[in-house]
Amino acid sequence: MTTATEAPDTPETIARRAWRRTVWVALAGAVVGAVFGVVLERVGAGPGRLLVIVGSTAAVGGLSGAFSLLATSLRLSPQMQAPLAGLSRFGRKTLSQAIAKQAPIEPADSDLARRAFDLARLRAVYQPIALGQFLLLYLGIAGPQLPNLVDDDPFSAVFSRILCSALLVVAVALSPVILRRIRAARRYVQAATEAAARQR
Repeated sequence: MTTATEAPDTPETIARRAWRRTVWVALAGAVVGAVFGVVLERVGAGPGRLLVIVGSTAAVGGLSGAFSLLATSLRLSPQMQAPLAGLSRFGRKTLSQAIAKQAPIEPADSDLARRAFDLARLRAVYQPIALGQFLLLYLGIAGPQLPNLVDDDPFSAVFSRILCSALLVVAVALSPVILRRIRAARRYVQAATEAAARQR
């Protein structure tokens, strides 16, 4: 009598499960945050009270989602290092440049080409998770500051405006960079797959 062994989870499978889980975790956190915001009585009626509710929703929902994705990031991090293990600095640079330029390494069956393919495949999965975690974390940090934007205390108001502005600038500046890397990794995987098929 033989027992069937389960195939190990692929990075793509792990990422899909992480996104599904995070959607529900973030939504549940947002609901809890909204309820908590309604209960809070830190400010009176008017726009300030609305910001308390919005801020609480963003804080709890954002942080919940960020910590949900953090578990997957930690799980995938060792796999991200595997294709680079044992490579010299020049070898690592070669892989990074090939992926950035979306130019598959030849020949397709060489060790360096396989490493580049594995690294690009992992980056195509890992970097969207890292970006989502980064944005959700920033949302969770900015959320509690929203009510202070209209605070009567000048110091609190100025501090919150500076912090929220800084978070927004960093998010706007880094997001396109990460998105370009994600697209490059996906295109490299596609190009390398096509190149390998042509050599068969």
